[in-house]
Amino acid sequence: MNSNKIESNMRLFDNKVIHYAVQLLALSILLYFCYEIIRPFINLLIWGSVLAITLYPLHKRLTNLLKGRKWISATIITLIMFLLIIGPATMLTLATVDEFKVIKELYNERLLSIPPPDENIRNWPVIGTPLFNLWTEASVNITDFYTKHAETIKPVGLKLLDLLSSVGMGILLLMASFLVAGIMMIYGKEGAELATMFFARLVGKQGEAMENSVAITVRNVAKGVIGVAFIQGMLAGVGLIIAGVPLAGLWALLGMVLCIIQIGMMPVSVGVVIYIWTSADTTTAILLTIWMLFIGIIDNILKPIMMGIGAPAPMLVVFMGTIGGFIYNGFIGLFTGAIILTIGYQLAIGWLKTKPHQNTIKQE
Repeated sequence: MNSNKIESNMRLFDNKVIHYAVQLLALSILLYFCYEIIRPFINLLIWGSVLAITLYPLHKRLTNLLKGRKWISATIITLIMFLLIIGPATMLTLATVDEFKVIKELYNERLLSIPPPDENIRNWPVIGTPLFNLWTEASVNITDFYTKHAETIKPVGLKLLDLLSSVGMGILLLMASFLVAGIMMIYGKEGAELATMFFARLVGKQGEAMENSVAITVRNVAKGVIGVAFIQGMLAGVGLIIAGVPLAGLWALLGMVLCIIQIGMMPVSVGVVIYIWTSADTTTAILLTIWMLFIGIIDNILKPIMMGIGAPAPMLVVFMGTIGGFIYNGFIGLFTGAIILTIGYQLAIGWLKTKPHQNTIKQE
């Protein structure tokens, strides 16, 4: 009796289904713990990879000029990116924080004042009269106005502070991402080979084409969405600072975020133009209006050029992937959404173009 039980147990352990199930369970546990360990660094690694892919062609050219010195090339590019991107963004953020401090001090000392609105605002459709009344009330006594509308103003102020803090954290993440990207660029060739092997495992012979598609898509999205939005934000910040608009850094950063999420600079431009026409001289108002219109126009010129160069999928597919990815997964989704939709598009088109295998039946 016991020998029969032992034999049945042995047959149970020899069963391949159970053997594979145990292996899959062990592999799943291993992958789970690997994910938990690496999870705090996922955003950093993704952004570092995006920056490395985007900057790798520049790194390759510079490496050739430096006779193969990869470390020096990566260091130079990282330092340049710090100066060109991190520097201005930090200056705008610090300038905005300083302006908030000045406004708070003036309010505490009861010296804060708002210029009265222009009479023409009354004639604006729908919002003219309510806006004029609120603006007049705030210009008469800002302290009483704040006390009366505190429940409405406080949430807005907290949102602005959250935006500033998130921007500060974003700058720190960007700094760390550039350092990671610098290291990744040094091992760019090995990384490309690893990516090709990975895609080859997934889709076979099309693996190399998929790796190229991912690289091109990331570069196009980085230049067409992030790059153009950054240019617009910096140009807006310069114009607002020169025109003397309060909290210029905050409005520039808000405009940059709106451009990234594809809303555009229009909401910020409208508010700024209204303010400047009611508080500054005519020359300043005209120049800033033209400047903000120019910033809005360059989006329609630069974005199609940047996103369409060598694109492995139609611009509409990349654009839908970018917007859908952002809605689904935030800023990281700008890239992951475009990549996933581009790969899906290529697989679908490849499948449709493949001629079905036709078996010829020999008739006797």
